Amino acid sequence: MRQALTYLLSASIGCSIAGASWAESEYESWLKANRFDAQAAQQEFQDYMDANDKEFVGFLKQQWKKVELEQPIILDTTPKPTKLPTLKPQAKAPEIPPSKAKPTTKKPEPIVNVRPIKPSVPATPTPRPTPIAISPSEPMLTFEFLGRNISMPKVNNKALRFNKNPNSKSIAKHWESMASQKHAHIIKAIQTHKTNLNLNDWAVALLAFEYSKALGLSTDNTQQLFTWFLMVKSGYDVRLAYNSSAFILLPSKQALFGVTYFTLKHKKYYAVSFDNHKVDAGRAYTYSGTHDTATKNINFSGASNIKPSNAVRSKVLSFKLNGEQHKIDVNYDLAMVKFSNSFPQMNIEYYPQQGLPASTAQQLLKQLKPLVNGKTEVEAVNLILRFVQTSFAYQTDGKQFNKENYLLPIETLHYPYSDCEDRASLFSWLVEDLLGLDAVLLDYPGHIAAAVKFTKIPKGDTIYHKGNTYTVTDPTYINASVGMAMPQFKDLRPKILNF
Repeated sequence: MRQALTYLLSASIGCSIAGASWAESEYESWLKANRFDAQAAQQEFQDYMDANDKEFVGFLKQQWKKVELEQPIILDTTPKPTKLPTLKPQAKAPEIPPSKAKPTTKKPEPIVNVRPIKPSVPATPTPRPTPIAISPSEPMLTFEFLGRNISMPKVNNKALRFNKNPNSKSIAKHWESMASQKHAHIIKAIQTHKTNLNLNDWAVALLAFEYSKALGLSTDNTQQLFTWFLMVKSGYDVRLAYNSSAFILLPSKQALFGVTYFTLKHKKYYAVSFDNHKVDAGRAYTYSGTHDTATKNINFSGASNIKPSNAVRSKVLSFKLNGEQHKIDVNYDLAMVKFSNSFPQMNIEYYPQQGLPASTAQQLLKQLKPLVNGKTEVEAVNLILRFVQTSFAYQTDGKQFNKENYLLPIETLHYPYSDCEDRASLFSWLVEDLLGLDAVLLDYPGHIAAAVKFTKIPKGDTIYHKGNTYTVTDPTYINASVGMAMPQFKDLRPKILNF
């Protein structure tokens, strides 16, 4: 019975979105096939939906409790190096052999196995999802999102305005008001954009928030409540809390730093901000019940898989190795840089995992591939090291952003400066994605470096981890080669991070 009603829900949503003649024939044929009485089926469906929302409203009216918002987890506050050690370019590392090396009886050095470059578009295009169909009687609202103009249903915002002080009764009543309005077509539109643009969960949350602003919901409380409503109806375990104002709490698959949170049943709910408005720490009220359909956590992964916009920017990166100058041209999506800037800070391992969007990755890897083809593993890694060390100017986050701000690889390409963790993320991703070698991050107090597992262990500084030996590779130690740790960290044992 539950399965039948779920199917009927889909049919009913389709009826509200598609043309009337199509909707009636589809609905009637389904009823005929399942031998339901139309009126009884519709009433049973309505009763189920009402009961679902009524139960949730019951939680909102009665089950709010006072909670202590916990102070944000802070990233490493150890000061980073402001002036980096630099080796003189003529100082050659022993692991970079001369081009005319004398014959030797030693076992030859392993040649790097360069990975095939993934195409920026699938070889066989996947079928595009059916575009959302809105009947002409429902006008559309167009606004900018992730570098493109998108359309969402235009609705009367009167019933969405929240002009009262937030408390359990006023919030419960407002949920009832929002739920009683036609909204299935809005949720369908959000899901359609999620599929068509390949949005990750955080992008869906931002879409809901930007939609609330585009509708003219100008007050913070109104925006928060409508975004909460849309996210819950989209299946996310998003909660609302309030003290002097209302704010959203969401559970994340990744640990978030610098964000106030509270813990419920061993699960952290973070008081995220969609517009850089910080939530005051301290006491707040939230509810312990859940909406029957809201079960998903927010997953910040997949940032590089979002469909690119036309907001393309170009940059030329140059570096020199063994007296030879190299230039790399890269194009990247400025809209995705701005989107990345909306992310809360996460564990450093998250950043190399995301890599680069396919088109930028393909362009970058295609130019680096001929430079490493035929080289030994050590030579190839040294080339990637020198590229990251010298193509980007160094500056600490404190000077560039006035705060700690880990960058995704696409942000490292965009901003004029980067620091140690940004370079380590880009370098480690390149080593794994282009060279097929395993890399780890090395977390020192106030510094992030990397290490690579070679087929044959080269000379130099090494780290032993989970039965394997990794050789230190520091993309912030200018002109340093494989096996050279930054002097001030040479004798320290770092925390080793897999990604």
